[in-house]
Amino acid sequence: MSEFDKFVDRYEDILSDAVKQSGYASSFFVEGKIRELHRFLKSLGRDADALNILDFGCGIGKAEPIIRSYFKNAFIYAVDVSEDSIAAARTRNKDMDRCVYATFDGHRLPFEHSFDLVYIAGTLHHIPREQHVPLLYMLGASLRERGMIFIFEHNPYNPLTVKAVRSCELDEHAVLLKPGYLDRVLNESGFTWRKLRFILFFPSFLRLLLPLERYLGWLPLGAQYYYIASKQRKRSGLK
Repeated sequence: MSEFDKFVDRYEDILSDAVKQSGYASSFFVEGKIRELHRFLKSLGRDADALNILDFGCGIGKAEPIIRSYFKNAFIYAVDVSEDSIAAARTRNKDMDRCVYATFDGHRLPFEHSFDLVYIAGTLHHIPREQHVPLLYMLGASLRERGMIFIFEHNPYNPLTVKAVRSCELDEHAVLLKPGYLDRVLNESGFTWRKLRFILFFPSFLRLLLPLERYLGWLPLGAQYYYIASKQRKRSGLK
């Protein structure tokens, strides 16, 4: 039994309460991450491809409908260690085609497929640090030749983010990860190309400034940050 099984029935309410000070619904933050994925894949001319996308740590399946809306031709695979969360995700998205859910046993992915994109959002900070390199190495081995991994994490340098994490039941045992640490473990896991960006700078009352965020990725003040990483820079067409 996963510690997250007990939160399934209240998951939406817990998330909504955690982000209420921002003025946004929790779905705003999910879509913001998927939009970043899409923007980058579009810059490579790959956003319309029939990509194999893995959502690692999918929870109750909030991201999959949004992934489908941005990547209409994708095949989506999603895993979580929480069996109850996977059951809820299957029910929530039962009418989605080309979307498969499965429970992750903590050691091996339950799919025989390889992936173009692995998406990990707010998951690594729940996993003990000694497991990070083996886990990322395994996920890297699941990537196709031009595959990439996107890892989104809370920014420990943002005081409002730290406050929200401390007050959220879901993050009771979370240990926030500094960008420098994540860069190091990605390198140790064989990801030779890595790119860091910060996101989510403006609360709802400043939402008119949201278009500026795409120019602020270098500024370490965003509520969250993410890494794009690849093992094959030259073959991925990355810059």
